[in-house]
Amino acid sequence: MYAGRIVEQGSVADVLDRPQHPYTQGLIDSLPSRNKRGQRLRQIPGMAPDLLSMPAGCAFAARCAKAAPACAQDPEPREILPGHTVRCFYPGAGADVQ
Repeated sequence: MYAGRIVEQGSVADVLDRPQHPYTQGLIDSLPSRNKRGQRLRQIPGMAPDLLSMPAGCAFAARCAKAAPACAQDPEPREILPGHTVRCFYPGAGADVQ
């Protein structure tokens, strides 16, 4: 969920192992792990939008490396795998996360 809207939904295994929304990918990348010991944690750049003054289109677009002109529109949720939906015009083929 980002800015009060579900951006990705599916089984825990699907979402964590194959994240498709850039926000989900950013959240997973920011988690500490044993193999990142001594390294700075990754963070998602930018700030979350003001919920009282939401931007038009995708609420994550200002923070997204994949943002494009289409993101000025509000993406509809779409099923990318059985039971796995994402609200993004440019879902990533999320690499398997360890």
